[in-house]
Amino acid sequence: MRLRNKLTTIITRHPLLYYFRYLLLSKNGKADKIEFLGCFNDINTKDSIPARYFEVNRSMNLNPEMETLEKALEIGRYLRANVKGGRGLGLSSEQTLEKMLEGKGGVCSDFSQIFCIFCLINDIKVKEWGCVDSLYNGSFGHSFNEIYSPERQTWIAIDIHKSILFKNADQRYLSAVELFSTLRAGNPVSFEFFSGYVPPRPERLAWVYSKDTLPFLIDNYRNVVNDHFCNRFKKYPPIVVNGLMILSRKNYKFVFVLDNYRVKLLPKRLQRLPFIGE
Repeated sequence: MRLRNKLTTIITRHPLLYYFRYLLLSKNGKADKIEFLGCFNDINTKDSIPARYFEVNRSMNLNPEMETLEKALEIGRYLRANVKGGRGLGLSSEQTLEKMLEGKGGVCSDFSQIFCIFCLINDIKVKEWGCVDSLYNGSFGHSFNEIYSPERQTWIAIDIHKSILFKNADQRYLSAVELFSTLRAGNPVSFEFFSGYVPPRPERLAWVYSKDTLPFLIDNYRNVVNDHFCNRFKKYPPIVVNGLMILSRKNYKFVFVLDNYRVKLLPKRLQRLPFIGE
């Protein structure tokens, strides 16, 4: 049993698996088309959301008259006040929420995904983003969100896991594309904490959000599909579940809108390989 577990770990962590996963999930996009990509609300409906989310949402006591950004921040404050965080979960959305509220885990991607669902329930347009510096053995991989404010008529990047918003030199809130474009231009970006939570290592913020970081938008994430695969194949590790979703053509996509991810992230011998979705 111990040998089998060791072999399984070696195989599932092999660098080629990381690269081929990105080859199958990723595509290059264009920043000027970003308005039409990745909105969680466009492909998910309230009736597909587990009832537990509506129960928790009622306990937030959100004022329906509240400005959209403030409503999103209240959701973020509730999550940071009630979720301790911990290991990555890789479970269905209902199980993820339960484990997080029980203090049994939750990394940045778990925060981002359940935040998307609470935004959907409250009619807030929301997207999920990721960012990396490498595909294998990188210094970090991180997830954050972006919500649309009809009052301000703009998308606003929001990091629920770290409880921050992003401002430029004019103290204007930045969208995800504006955030990384500003960083790459060498212009200052300030971090605004919106809850009582402060990351244990705030100095890492400038490391994760830097001019060298590659952001990508998560597109075609269907919560009901992800729940189906997670529940049906819950005995298998997440990499197997993701593989089955890809084989079934039910997978989400990583859309790199500021970079050619093949050139920036793949070894030269893999850059010309054909793959699904590009």
